[in-house]
Amino acid sequence: MKLTRIGLLVLAMSFVIAGCGRIKQITEITDKLSGDRLYFCERYVASEIGEGSQFKPGKVTVMLKLSKSIGVSEVDINITDVSTGKAVDTQPFTVQPSWDYIHFDDVEFNKKGKYKVSCLKKDGTVIATNEVEII
Repeated sequence: MKLTRIGLLVLAMSFVIAGCGRIKQITEITDKLSGDRLYFCERYVASEIGEGSQFKPGKVTVMLKLSKSIGVSEVDINITDVSTGKAVDTQPFTVQPSWDYIHFDDVEFNKKGKYKVSCLKKDGTVIATNEVEII
């Protein structure tokens, strides 16, 4: 079987396309393991229970996993409605500067919708952000 230049080009392009999908998956996994990560779960006891991105209206625990200690003693959890871009709520929390794994319990989401949730230093610096959907 002899491959033409066009056949070789098509074969090479299919490897590149398949490889791009794998690179994205590897990047997402690496970010989760090594970078700062804000995510959500139903509650935190000794471990996370019910991690996800969709929840029913009510209280959700916001989790923050950092690559190094947070370095401040006060932060805000800011909730913004994705559809309007307007801040819905900002809740202050006290933390220890040495912490790199933090749970913010009982963050209230009363209405259905998609929300951007950010952990901010008091000077407005974004520590980490993610989206959650209330269904």
